[in-house]
Amino acid sequence: MMDKRWNFFEADEETVDSLAAALQVPSYIAKILVNRGITTVDDAKRFLTQDESYGVSPFLMKGIDKAVERIQTAIENGEKIVVYGDYDVDGITATSLMMRVLKELGADVAYFIPNRHTEGYGLNSDSLAELIELHGAKVIVSVDCGITSVSEAETMPSGVDLIITDHHQPLDILPNAYVVINPKQEGCDYPEKMLAGVGVAFKLCQALWQTMRNEELTRYYDLVALGTIADIVPLVGENRAFVQRGLSEMKMCRNKGMYALMQVSQVEPALVTAGHVGFRLAPRLNAAGRLGQAESGVELLLADDDDRCRMIAEELNAENEERQRIEKEILEEAVAVIEEKKLADDHVIVVSGEGWHGGVIGIVASRIVERYYRPTIVITTEDGMGKGSCRSISGFDILDALKAGQDILTKFGGHKQAAGLGIEASKIDEFRIRMNEYAKDYADDDIWRPQVKIDAVVAPTAVDEQLVRSLDMLEPFGMGNPRPLFACESMPIQSLAKIGKD
Repeated sequence: MMDKRWNFFEADEETVDSLAAALQVPSYIAKILVNRGITTVDDAKRFLTQDESYGVSPFLMKGIDKAVERIQTAIENGEKIVVYGDYDVDGITATSLMMRVLKELGADVAYFIPNRHTEGYGLNSDSLAELIELHGAKVIVSVDCGITSVSEAETMPSGVDLIITDHHQPLDILPNAYVVINPKQEGCDYPEKMLAGVGVAFKLCQALWQTMRNEELTRYYDLVALGTIADIVPLVGENRAFVQRGLSEMKMCRNKGMYALMQVSQVEPALVTAGHVGFRLAPRLNAAGRLGQAESGVELLLADDDDRCRMIAEELNAENEERQRIEKEILEEAVAVIEEKKLADDHVIVVSGEGWHGGVIGIVASRIVERYYRPTIVITTEDGMGKGSCRSISGFDILDALKAGQDILTKFGGHKQAAGLGIEASKIDEFRIRMNEYAKDYADDDIWRPQVKIDAVVAPTAVDEQLVRSLDMLEPFGMGNPRPLFACESMPIQSLAKIGKD
């Protein structure tokens, strides 16, 4: 802790006092709200209460009208629709959501999830051709992917329409699709820019439901919450509303597959929290796509037979245990390389190994960031080619860093904090040098030291049961709404004792 920067929030006391009085909450709750950027009574009430009416009209999202019209026509004419998803939890839940909604609306619909290891992330030209030729797809709807698939979109034949829904950062050139739905694209007036992929898919589902059923879509928030929490998007605004309603729906156990997943994860449905979803449910669902085919995750969330749900959930649990074993082995190897080559002295750690499992290198990168607090790129190589996963620290945009070396990459894409790349193995050393040259000029020295953000200084006598219970109103905690951290100052150590074998 002494090596970290201690940052005490300095909230305006007048704003804190007025919020506390208006909301009739303790001042430290009001201060936490102000620390999170919530300074008005209306915003605070919306944040603290589960407002069923909260939500933004899906029709504000650019392109959604055109997508709804095309999908409705396909349903009415009996044209084949294929949902093309991604292999992580966000993609799995988005695929499951679209499948359930489209089936209820009467669509002839199927889904496809690419294999992480053989087909890779995003749209795959060979897979698209197969979906069209063998399955007769007339409309392909991507979820949680496709925004960077510029060349792949060009391979779409006449008479087949590609609808892209995604939340990742667009490149300078958008794919030439029938329509692109992404709140981050230029010219989109949708105010909530930080939706997960499943959130964007849900907005399309809402628009379809309103158009074809003339009523609000009030179900499937459990799927939206699961994908939103797993993708670590900020739990504020509409994302927070999704998660609040979704956790309530999870408690009802409407989705039998999700209930089976909670059982093998030892999560009591009545007590499920965002933490349970992020650290117990999501890793097990993610294991399918990391080690094999993610279809089993989708099948679980679409299944309605209790025995089948239990069987799939147990398989996912076993795959997650295997994933943990593989992850531990690779992490030990990577740390050994980092220590031997003194890579921890670099601004950006770039570490590679032959034959490392591509499905877990992202988790390994996260573990290395936790250990060394450096942006980290872990690359696995095979047959002269490398595949990398990147994880970053606060204040360092890893996607911008990759752009500085894009001429030696075969592909790349992602977010500020997490990204992926492809590279020739022979260019990894050059890439490491390029990343560190970029990082030297990128920011001041402070960002290389981890920061502890302290919400308030409290007296020891203030730490009581009432304080602990009052914090429940700030749930769910996550990205954008971290669990509050308090500090007590000038505390003398009265005793010191070793506990445990280490």
